[in-house]
Amino acid sequence: MPVWLLCCMLLALLLSAAAWRAERARQRRGRTTRWPWLAAIAASVIVPLAWLPGVLAAMPAEQSQLKLGWFVLSSGMLLMLALRSLWLLSHQRRWQKTALLGTPVFLSGGIGPCVAGLLRPRIVMPVWLSLISPQQQALLLAHAQCRLAARDPQLLALAYALIALMPWNLPLWWQLHRLRFAIEVDCDSRMLAHGHAVRDYAIVLRQHGQYYSGLTGASPLVLNDPRALRRRRRLMGRFSRGQAANLL
Repeated sequence: MPVWLLCCMLLALLLSAAAWRAERARQRRGRTTRWPWLAAIAASVIVPLAWLPGVLAAMPAEQSQLKLGWFVLSSGMLLMLALRSLWLLSHQRRWQKTALLGTPVFLSGGIGPCVAGLLRPRIVMPVWLSLISPQQQALLLAHAQCRLAARDPQLLALAYALIALMPWNLPLWWQLHRLRFAIEVDCDSRMLAHGHAVRDYAIVLRQHGQYYSGLTGASPLVLNDPRALRRRRRLMGRFSRGQAANLL
């Protein structure tokens, strides 16, 4: 089984390299970049699992601790995801339903701006949103609507569920990191394709996106990473209106 584990990680590394190249190619053509990473995660998990029954049947009895460790890791991750989801559900009762610039939203004291929920995702905005200008409110709201349209919470939940099957596979976690960044970049491209100014949009992300509180089933407006923000800003600078047809 140790050989099988190493082969799983090697396969994930090879798929990561392929997804990275596919991401770059799709960026040059102005297309969405999330799908190569989601495909890499899925293949890194599903393909090795097809070999698993034979591997387990041939595994010596003294290696049974590996199975136990795997079970504990997967169970622990699933439990953590479930507890965080329950925490989110418990807080939903405190949210106040209102309308922001004509769009239904939920106001929260400490969560947001984000899109939360899996079966029925909703836009969650913090109460301090009333303190910023209507133009910035509109940009945050438009980004959240892009997240709803792209089904980002469901996509991230699927990725986490796949990784929970093999949490010991370290390259999978890097693939998840790249998937989250690709989701951010895709939303940036859609915002620019809708005609929002790069400068105004970048300022809103830098000033107001970082207050999100991380939750399972919630998709933040920005990853709280200054380096990721700088990379996104550079990519936004390369975006051209001619690429908009691929995204709208």
